[in-house]
Amino acid sequence: MKNLLRIFGAALALLLSVAVVHAQGFEMKSFPGGVGKKEMVYKFLVPEGVTVTNQKGEVKKGGSIVMVPGSRIKLLESPYVKEMQKDEAFMSSFMNADQYFGMPAERVRDFAVISLMVPEGVTIEGGGKTVKGPADLILMVSNGGSEVMEDTQPTGYWDTMGWDMK
Repeated sequence: MKNLLRIFGAALALLLSVAVVHAQGFEMKSFPGGVGKKEMVYKFLVPEGVTVTNQKGEVKKGGSIVMVPGSRIKLLESPYVKEMQKDEAFMSSFMNADQYFGMPAERVRDFAVISLMVPEGVTIEGGGKTVKGPADLILMVSNGGSEVMEDTQPTGYWDTMGWDMK
């Protein structure tokens, strides 16, 4: 029985390490040099407690999907985010900073911190903060709730639509 538990424990540890490597691979492949690929669309799960209102007045809450073109997103490295914690302007645009900085270090790797260019007419609210476009928004997102896909929209689509919300 002890050997069986050890085998299961080792298998679980291996599975968790593979999941972490997969999440990190998502970040590295999808953000060469830290910037989103212009030919790609990034699909993010809106975090709980955050509300997104688009140009049409449609409201999406935590658990909804937002599609953002790669040209409007940047991945921020963890050491940079920690250093910027001292910057008041940075922190005022970091929507879920309390969750990020209050999280144990081992959980941080399951999340990415991104900078999004919020288009005009879009409002993001959460964590006692409101960001109205055009502005930069700093947001912690789950690697597991994020996807990258080829952008099939016609040229100019994102200039008029800003973000797509599902």
